[in-house]
Amino acid sequence: MIRRYVVVSVLVLCLAPNLSPTYAAAPEHTNEAGWKLYTNARFGFSIRYPEDWRLGNPMPDGVGVMLHPPIEQSLVAVSGHMNVVSGNSPEGRQTLEEFASAHHRIITDLYSKKQVTLRWQPDQERSLAGFPGKELIFTYKDDKQSEIIEHHIFSLGRNEGRGIRVKVPRSAEEQVMSTIRKMLETYQPGRDQNAVSPLVPKQ
Repeated sequence: MIRRYVVVSVLVLCLAPNLSPTYAAAPEHTNEAGWKLYTNARFGFSIRYPEDWRLGNPMPDGVGVMLHPPIEQSLVAVSGHMNVVSGNSPEGRQTLEEFASAHHRIITDLYSKKQVTLRWQPDQERSLAGFPGKELIFTYKDDKQSEIIEHHIFSLGRNEGRGIRVKVPRSAEEQVMSTIRKMLETYQPGRDQNAVSPLVPKQ
């Protein structure tokens, strides 16, 4: 059961690129600098993104959305998730370290089934939405043998978490990540990630 609920929060980020691109029916506005605003109705988080990025597929159950930079083979996914897996936190839920460990394991298993070898970089401490977070980074070769790098940044409160997945060709990493850093300055977490949840952690 633990694996099932972690998969809900992680596999959506990993498998979303396989969906055909469509435009999401999500709130979208433009600020003075020309950047657009995405607000997630379910979790309340919001983020601004460049006007030349395309708003793509909503994720299942309304947990987030796909954004497409104008660079081939690149995407950015922003999402929220519930922390309803049992773990070693004082509330009996997953800790950030436990969530990161599960993230590593499930992504590795998923790509190994596709016979894709991942090369992990050391995890980095990050803050997201005002909460302590992690940044997981790994590279691999796609079906055209081009090198791809992914950055997965996430935070975890006692009730909810927030996440951003960045997938980009290694050659365009700095270009996209410099924009991501500016986007993160506009990120608003939405509702309280530490609010007491009526949901019981799953064993």
